[in-house]
Amino acid sequence: MKQPVKLTIPGDAQYLYLGRKVILYFLNHHEVQEDLAFKLVLCIDEACANIIKHSYGGNTECPIEISLFMDDNEFWVELRDYGKQCDANKIKPRPLDKIKPGGLGTHFMNEIMDDVEYCTNRDEGTLLTMRKKLATEDFAVAAKT
Repeated sequence: MKQPVKLTIPGDAQYLYLGRKVILYFLNHHEVQEDLAFKLVLCIDEACANIIKHSYGGNTECPIEISLFMDDNEFWVELRDYGKQCDANKIKPRPLDKIKPGGLGTHFMNEIMDDVEYCTNRDEGTLLTMRKKLATEDFAVAAKT
């Protein structure tokens, strides 16, 4: 396994674009199909937004550590925060038939990713790990010239 790509951003929504750009660059570098890459970026962005809202409660001084991994046919990301620990048993997507803004991030994460795991077995904060197995068709095919 190669070393992960690590990025730390402030827990402030105005910096989420930076995370999205780096993650998309990482996935493009590993030739992940564009449509899947955008879905993976969406999952990570939603998770970071949840950290800002629920773990940090708007405290923009706290960091979000993002570690990106690619190994053969699997991509995974670890998001580390240092805020209020979450109760993984209470994290549930809202019912899709309830039409209202918000609350779909966990739905997207659970639908797109193969595995979503919250680790609160630490002194502070949460470590969120999300994994996606990649099939051969998930990688871009180089154009023949």
